[in-house]
Amino acid sequence: MLYKRNFTELTEEEQVELEKAKLYYNKFKLDGFSSNQLFKYHELLPNAYYHYNSIFPNNYLNINKLKEVEYLETLGNQFQHLLDSRPTERDILNFINEDYNFNIIASLFHAGYDFGHHKAFLFKEFELTSTFRADYLLVGKSSGGYNFIFVELESPYGQITLKNGEFGSTFRKGIKQVEDWDNWIEGNFNSLKLVFNKFKSPIKSLPEEFMTLDKSRINYVVVAGRRSDFKDKTYELKRKYLKRNNIKILHYDNIIDSFDFLKMAKKY
Repeated sequence: MLYKRNFTELTEEEQVELEKAKLYYNKFKLDGFSSNQLFKYHELLPNAYYHYNSIFPNNYLNINKLKEVEYLETLGNQFQHLLDSRPTERDILNFINEDYNFNIIASLFHAGYDFGHHKAFLFKEFELTSTFRADYLLVGKSSGGYNFIFVELESPYGQITLKNGEFGSTFRKGIKQVEDWDNWIEGNFNSLKLVFNKFKSPIKSLPEEFMTLDKSRINYVVVAGRRSDFKDKTYELKRKYLKRNNIKILHYDNIIDSFDFLKMAKKY
């Protein structure tokens, strides 16, 4: 669960609000809605309903949170300050997970992907098996269906790259983990539906994309280091890994960039 409450159930107050919204909807549905009436309908819906009515209520990324300008500005500044204080990987994970700052990771939808704007979900510490666990899994929907981003965070400081720009031990470790995930997924994707079923709403069914492997829907991200660690050779390797292995190599300043875009776009 990403949140402090369980969104598979609505409170009594939320159920009353939902009934009011349904009555309003039924009043206009035969003749069609004007834009103002449709806006009013969504205003009447309880915010929790968007979670409740999704496939994974407790992993749903609610776009309404992106309307809170002050919250986003503060979060961006806090993350920048954290990165500049030479944190460990664990410090970053704690900042995101313990303080519910999941929009830092959700901003990766804006790191060159074209899905997530229809619906978006985030799973932390997503277990493929007892030995393979992604720091995060992002699931995003576009008109072409659902796609997946498995995310591995490494340290922002340390042996990121070598003098010649080749990957240092930090990146090599992260890439090895992702390659292990990919090998496992190749032969075991079917079994992931059991994992997804643990998170699924009892009133929803899993779409086909969650049950049948389509490698074109599987993406990987490894994040390590800062912008200053990347050299010409590093960017060359980055392009090769994306083209050959569908592994996107990022530094933490890329997350700052994608978060800035999230603030402007106000959508995933």
